[in-house]
Amino acid sequence: MLRRKGVVFLVIVLFMEAFPECYGRSPTWMCISNCAQCKRTYGAFFEGQRCAESCIKYRGLLMPDCNDISTISSFLNKLE
Repeated sequence: MLRRKGVVFLVIVLFMEAFPECYGRSPTWMCISNCAQCKRTYGAFFEGQRCAESCIKYRGLLMPDCNDISTISSFLNKLE
């Protein structure tokens, strides 16, 4: 189930990057885009799916910024 969500998230991100004019700069688009950027930056240490879901839930009020640890700290995990 978790792997399936990751695939759906990846497909959405790829579609949005391929057709950015369709989405403009809506909060949903910005949430997914920023979370995807952080996922590319931090890899397995970052929970991109949870980041996007949380950001969209709050309609972009808690926008993640990969360079600001306070906005992404709850989505970072420590691999063991």
